[in-house]
Amino acid sequence: MPTIARPLTLLLGLALLLAATGDDAAMKLAKQIHAASGGPDWGKVSRIGFTFNVHEGDKQLVSAKHDWDVRGHADTVTWDGKTVTVKLGEKNETGDAKAAHQRWTNDSYWLLMPLKLLDGGVKLAHGGTQSIDGQPCEVLKVSFENVGLTPGDQYNLYVDPQTHLVRAWDYMPSADKKTRGTWEAYEKFGPLTLSTKHDFGGKRITFTDVKVTTD
Repeated sequence: MPTIARPLTLLLGLALLLAATGDDAAMKLAKQIHAASGGPDWGKVSRIGFTFNVHEGDKQLVSAKHDWDVRGHADTVTWDGKTVTVKLGEKNETGDAKAAHQRWTNDSYWLLMPLKLLDGGVKLAHGGTQSIDGQPCEVLKVSFENVGLTPGDQYNLYVDPQTHLVRAWDYMPSADKKTRGTWEAYEKFGPLTLSTKHDFGGKRITFTDVKVTTD
């Protein structure tokens, strides 16, 4: 499966210096998504634990456990028989530190993408309304400006107009490639409302052992 690798400046506490850009309708929708997911209370979150799982049929492809010290900007990742603690504000360009940082970037973005829409370097555009599985959804187009591990990625988010939660997205690593993924099984964890299941490109992504610690 492709790596969904996006910047996490908000989660490092740097987003106050920068902001997303977009048309008025796009910014309004992004703020609604952010609020519905618990964004206004993000500052209360001190620690997040979760396990990121990927299955294809009966085969488990990935199981990565995270113990993320949000305030300390560090994540302890356990996967493939190893445990690595990575400092998130450092470059982490080689070896296990690089692999652990990539794991954190990918896995936490799947968990927390709706809280990332207002980050600096994010470009937003409203895409009107489209029906998904018979239900009308607002479309939010997301791209990036020289940020993240894969700055060329683009997404279409399909948003429930009543709850303002994301129901599905299209992941587009290039203009000629598009993979649809669901966002479902939302649960409340402390102040955050998070999707814990995605069907994506024939694979099943789930989050287990999710724990959000607040002040």
